[in-house]
Amino acid sequence: MRSNPRAKRSEKKERLCACPYCDANLPKPFPFCKACGKEIRFCKSCGQVLSAEARVCPGCGAQAG
Repeated sequence: MRSNPRAKRSEKKERLCACPYCDANLPKPFPFCKACGKEIRFCKSCGQVLSAEARVCPGCGAQAG
């Protein structure tokens, strides 16, 4: 009997995010970009990537800390 390849792919699927500076794909949450070396900030409420200038999360509206 064959196993379901889709099920295996979904188990191995990592949560990725794009670096807001260089667009490199990174595992989430990662404190800095492996490609460009810049610090990456995440919203403490919803986990969305925040730009360096963000004062409010564009995803949920929470204050960026």
